[in-house]
Amino acid sequence: MPQEIREAMGALPRQRLVWEARNDGSAVVRPMPSVMELAGSLKSEVPFTNILEETEAATDAWVTESLKLNRR
Repeated sequence: MPQEIREAMGALPRQRLVWEARNDGSAVVRPMPSVMELAGSLKSEVPFTNILEETEAATDAWVTESLKLNRR
């Protein structure tokens, strides 16, 4: 797709596009939203933390499980 069109629609470099075919033969093209743009779009009872806290929690869980396996 030409760069001028991608810029006009606000698409970032290497951003995927969503194509919607219409019954009249036309098509609508939109930039696919990023994961960060979708953040908060679903309701959850679990409080959101930041990526650093998530990484630390995952690392701690991995270490704990690794230690359990090594004790067997």
